[in-house]
Amino acid sequence: MLKLISKVIFLSFLASFVGCEPNIKNQNQELKQEVIDIHDEVMPLMGDLKSLKKKIDEKKDMISQSDPENIDKINELETLSINLDSAFNGMFVWMRQFQSSYDDMSEAEVETYLLGQKVKVEKVNEDIKKAMTAAKKELES
Repeated sequence: MLKLISKVIFLSFLASFVGCEPNIKNQNQELKQEVIDIHDEVMPLMGDLKSLKKKIDEKKDMISQSDPENIDKINELETLSINLDSAFNGMFVWMRQFQSSYDDMSEAEVETYLLGQKVKVEKVNEDIKKAMTAAKKELES
């Protein structure tokens, strides 16, 4: 009788665990879509990012020629240019390392991987927006 009860408990536990697998898989699909959506929000801005960098570099060059002693402004513009370039490169570094196939991972590993990717792509997204906002503000002044 004790063996039967043990088997029933084990099978109940196993059934509940197996029953959760599709739910975890669906959650991972939703998580992957969140990661892609964060990427997709700023990917169309990459051309604008390069354009802003070009304008900042032109402004820096102009000030370097017309007022070479204005080192603070020149350095400020150089920093903006570097931030724009870094944000641009950050997107492509993230894209190159992102895996979209998870055949060799368990659902728990996929979840862990995607949560890490979400943090990374949120940073890329934030870096792009911050760099663009700072560059636009500078160009408007």
